[in-house]
Amino acid sequence: MTDQTKLPNSAHAQRTRLLAALEGAQGRGVTSYAANQELGIYHPPARIKELRDTGHNIVRLWETIETDISRPRRVARYVLISKEAN
Repeated sequence: MTDQTKLPNSAHAQRTRLLAALEGAQGRGVTSYAANQELGIYHPPARIKELRDTGHNIVRLWETIETDISRPRRVARYVLISKEAN
């Protein structure tokens, strides 16, 4: 897990981290759980909406994962289809 005390918390910084993670995932996507736990994004759906509003094509898929405390949890997986048109 990332040391979240050192990550900037502005919405812009969170969007930047999330977009970089989506690009780095190369079509595998990023779960809302991973975005929260690893990227320090407090409300991933809001950051996804903001990225979509700037023209990024991001789809949401639903899945159930087992969390680090061995409990099933339904999460969204966000997949970047295309970046904003320049």
